[in-house]
Amino acid sequence: MEDLDLRIQKTYKSLVEAIEILLKEKEFEKISVTEICDLAMIRRPTFYKHFLDKYDFLTFFIKSKMNVIFDYAFQNLNEEESNFFILVFEQLLQQPDNVLHLIFSIQLNSDVMLEMVSVQEYGQNMLKNFVNLEENVSTNHVIKNEYKRQIIMGVTIQSVDWYKNNKEKIHIEEMLKLYEKTLENLMV
Repeated sequence: MEDLDLRIQKTYKSLVEAIEILLKEKEFEKISVTEICDLAMIRRPTFYKHFLDKYDFLTFFIKSKMNVIFDYAFQNLNEEESNFFILVFEQLLQQPDNVLHLIFSIQLNSDVMLEMVSVQEYGQNMLKNFVNLEENVSTNHVIKNEYKRQIIMGVTIQSVDWYKNNKEKIHIEEMLKLYEKTLENLMV
């Protein structure tokens, strides 16, 4: 986003901040473009200059949240002490429940589901940077890594969802250890 004009960056930042505030108050389906624009202090035509509708903006919002999470993990990765997936997991656990619900279990309509496929592909591409894929490896090895990425993504999503539904039963540090142990078993 740094390559964008400063005015566009400010518009996007205002819109993301507005939707985060509105999501604390109500479900995405009940939020209107007018409410988003009013809170972001931008005009509706400006919104529609950048997005087709609120679902197109939703895709942008989720991708921007994923960018922040993945960027944090990449920037704080210390090969000796840190695990990329643990860093991502910790960041996901810090997201508000309604944002996680939006990211993980959105089932609004078929158009949104098509957009969510692009979000999932985006997440897969981000993980490709971490689960090594060497250029001169066998097809079997590539398939194994693709499978690992898919499984890790699924385990991460399910683990965050499980924790959010059971956080009164398990402390966050205990959950992190459980997730780390699960990852160790998957990476064999």
